[in-house]
Amino acid sequence: MRETAAEHTRQISELRETAAEHTRQISELRETAAEHTRQISELRETAAEHTRQLEALTVQVKELRETAEENTRQLVELRRVTELQTARMNRMESDISKVKGLTAQLLAERTIAGIADELDLFNSVQVPAAELAQFARQLQLDRPTRRSFINADLVFLAQDTHDTPIYCAVEVSWTVGSWDLQRARRNAELLQQATGIAAQAVAAGDRCEDSLDWDGVVWFQLEDL
Repeated sequence: MRETAAEHTRQISELRETAAEHTRQISELRETAAEHTRQISELRETAAEHTRQLEALTVQVKELRETAEENTRQLVELRRVTELQTARMNRMESDISKVKGLTAQLLAERTIAGIADELDLFNSVQVPAAELAQFARQLQLDRPTRRSFINADLVFLAQDTHDTPIYCAVEVSWTVGSWDLQRARRNAELLQQATGIAAQAVAAGDRCEDSLDWDGVVWFQLEDL
């Protein structure tokens, strides 16, 4: 009987220890669960904050895209306006250049006597384009050279102090450059070839470029350009 009671006491003690261990484990599990709950809550708050930040970034990206699209539209419009202005400026420059050229040529025609006097020539008469065309056909010039020769700025026939006839091939430019001198020399040579009469190359204008080769070409300053 005493052994049975002792056995029961031992079993009760073991059960109490087991219950205490279970209680401890349950307490630890509750603490772990509470920690997990706290971490989950923090993660939810972090996720919510990230969501808010993402929404704010989405709005900013949308605004930036709209701004970029507007800037692109304005850039396209500015390019279009710039192209129009550039084209208009080019037309104006071309028109001004033509006006300057025509003005210089008209002044040259009005001052043939002045050019002739500069060269000690007399009885100057302008050679018409039709006569230049006859010379071009006579020389059998190629089409580009023929067109350029016929469209010479100014050609006139005069006499020197010994009453010897002489042609003058005049190139007129606002600013005389190397191309004007080349054309004047070439036209003078073609005139001499076509007629057998001496010809003088002349470049007339308001000013001239620096470092030009004036060999065989006479410079004439046009006034009141």
